[in-house]
Amino acid sequence: MMIDTEQYSFQLILHSGNARSTAYEALQLVKSNAFKEGEKKLSIAKEEMVEAQKLHAKLLRIMANQEGELDMNLLLIHAEDHIASSSIAVEMSGELIELYERMENYER
Repeated sequence: MMIDTEQYSFQLILHSGNARSTAYEALQLVKSNAFKEGEKKLSIAKEEMVEAQKLHAKLLRIMANQEGELDMNLLLIHAEDHIASSSIAVEMSGELIELYERMENYER
């Protein structure tokens, strides 16, 4: 059975891309002193990242259990890159938001 890697790839790109862009939106909100809105956006970004990671884990399980043939192609490699870079973006945005919040509390 051939696994539809194109479908998985697009879903991975969708969720990880949403996570990254929403994390950057969260950071921009916090930089504008909209802390509560920024925290909400960061939470959404983390949820999107979890969805991407669930899909990724499912694909890895299929490969590990040899439940089907996996077509390694440039799109899947691109999706893998998206997951890695988005994960870093979400985590770093969270760290920067925490620093902005500390600075805000320090200035009070």
